[in-house]
Amino acid sequence: MKIGIIVGSHRKESQSAKVGNFLAQKLKDMAVQTWTLDLGKTPLPIWQESFWDGGPEWDSIWKPIDSELRGCEGFVTISPEYAGMASPALKNFFLYAGVAQLGHKPSLLVGVSAGRGGAFPVDELRGSSYKNSKLCHIPEQLLFRDTEHLLNPGDPVSQEDSYIRERSAYALRVLLGYAEALSEVRESGVTDDPRFKNGMS
Repeated sequence: MKIGIIVGSHRKESQSAKVGNFLAQKLKDMAVQTWTLDLGKTPLPIWQESFWDGGPEWDSIWKPIDSELRGCEGFVTISPEYAGMASPALKNFFLYAGVAQLGHKPSLLVGVSAGRGGAFPVDELRGSSYKNSKLCHIPEQLLFRDTEHLLNPGDPVSQEDSYIRERSAYALRVLLGYAEALSEVRESGVTDDPRFKNGMS
């Protein structure tokens, strides 16, 4: 099984990436293959209609990512909180990635905040990122608050640091359970009806 980790920060070196690396290592410890798309290090251009027409320029940008996404059976979707919102880079990503890459696969949503926030991006993504992609955000979620003081090398430095490490392992096990179950849904063919490729609104 392969799980994709989508890091939504715009920064090349970010606390969101630190969280992503920690979660990737947790998955590897569970004998799960991972692939990471860090949108700070590999930014996607602002989506344009010409993407639908394809061509060499778009192929060079999207085809490698498309191939990796299709090979994943679930995702960890990480967003920092930007002014109480999900990151623009992550929202832009969901204009590129659709049902072919994400459809009927589970996603563990992760909010990251330098302060005491982190919940707003998760709430926003639950309401706006699944309609046409048909990505399935699972009920479990993770919120990393005061992230500069979490997940640093060495032993946990606080009760909160210990708690979020343990909670992360639990959430990832839940994600893997959903990934196994939803693979059967996709394989059943019940979702394959071209008349209803987009969600209702």
